[in-house]
Amino acid sequence: MVERMRKLRRPAYRFFIVAHVASSVAWLGLSLCLLVLAVRALTASDAGEQFAAGTAMDALASTMALPIGAVAIATGLVLMFGTRWGPSHKWVLTKLVLTVGAYAATVFALLPGLGELAALVDPDRVQAVDSGVVAGPIVSSSIYLGATVLSYVKPWGRLGGRRAPAPARVPVRSAR
Repeated sequence: MVERMRKLRRPAYRFFIVAHVASSVAWLGLSLCLLVLAVRALTASDAGEQFAAGTAMDALASTMALPIGAVAIATGLVLMFGTRWGPSHKWVLTKLVLTVGAYAATVFALLPGLGELAALVDPDRVQAVDSGVVAGPIVSSSIYLGATVLSYVKPWGRLGGRRAPAPARVPVRSAR
């Protein structure tokens, strides 16, 4: 089992939870923006509009996706090891695997694909854009929405079915 960090103190916890939620929401927002721009690039009948959408997708993703994703992963790891919601919880590990997978897909598939799209679009002529341009933003938005659900619902239990020991019961004493 991975050794646990000391529990985060309240000010540190507040900082990391706010940074984690803010970066995760920003990552979801970026993904949804990319989806809207991808649909626009795919369906545009105006060359200038298609060019603007395609180049905007590349500019947004290449400048924002990696730092936002890195902050979300790093703060998530700090919270995972610094709170009671550690790596022994299935939902926490599921979130981590999905998020790291989405980050890797961003690095190795999304960013190169958007670079190709930006090079393809032409401000003077409408280009045939592969419909796969919407796949990345759909998948990533689904992952980030799923991670949000996992964060609030906290389904499943601990790995191996172990439960934390119940606190010892202390008999109630009368003040009389």
